[in-house]
Amino acid sequence: MGFIRTLDTVLICDSDVSPNLRRTVEQLIDDGSIASAVYRRATESTNTDAVSAVQSGAVADTMLPRLYLTDQQTAGRGRQGNSWISDVGSLTFSLVVDFDLANPSAAFLSPAIGVAIARAIEFLCAPCRVALKWPNDICLLWSPKPGSSPELRKLGGVLIETSVGGGRKPVIGIGLNLNRTPQLDAPVHTPPASLSDLTARTVSRSDLLAAVVDSITDALEELDVAVASLIDQYRSRCALTGKDLSLIRNGELVTGFCTGITDDGSLELVSGGHRRTFRSGEVQRVRSV
Repeated sequence: MGFIRTLDTVLICDSDVSPNLRRTVEQLIDDGSIASAVYRRATESTNTDAVSAVQSGAVADTMLPRLYLTDQQTAGRGRQGNSWISDVGSLTFSLVVDFDLANPSAAFLSPAIGVAIARAIEFLCAPCRVALKWPNDICLLWSPKPGSSPELRKLGGVLIETSVGGGRKPVIGIGLNLNRTPQLDAPVHTPPASLSDLTARTVSRSDLLAAVVDSITDALEELDVAVASLIDQYRSRCALTGKDLSLIRNGELVTGFCTGITDDGSLELVSGGHRRTFRSGEVQRVRSV
């Protein structure tokens, strides 16, 4: 391991970190977007690293926001225990933030992070448009062949976990496919895609990291003062609004017409003539029918 800077404002990194990536992380520290960072060339899971560090008391408030970044994640996990494996063709990191989970706007934290990521991608890769698939998928509409109808493809996802100790700090895990589309062993409902598929060019991991982290910082501030704007921005990108859906909640199969999300970030369906709302933590699967 190599160490750059001193005391709480520190970048801890493997000696073979790329110069571009190191400069980007140092700039994020200098700008105040993060207070500290840990980089490892390979790790099982950045979220596991972050949660463990917070629970052990190794992350002081003065170190927040704290970035955990890796080139290769070997045992990453997504929502509901799904795996998320990544390599240098992707951007994988976790961010520990000092956000008050007692704040009423905390219910909208995950959608707000989705909006933040979408804004960063749209800024760097204009004129692309990101679609958000509730509760935590980052998607895009992509035409695999010229003239074909756009299809919804999964670009990445968000996993937010809360440490049990250490003051219950949220850990925001993010994985995005940049320059390589994952090859899956079995078909999935939303096939994967990468940003290079959409842009037909190589996307800089360092540039996207900086843009996403800065955008998340802005979104966390907006949760305190402009949550209604974030809700509107999510609704304008919601990939499920206006579609017939099926979902599983605690073993129950529910079908209905999606009217979008509510002000607290729940998904709303009209099912059997009644409006029903669903929180992300209680839903195991969402699909278009």
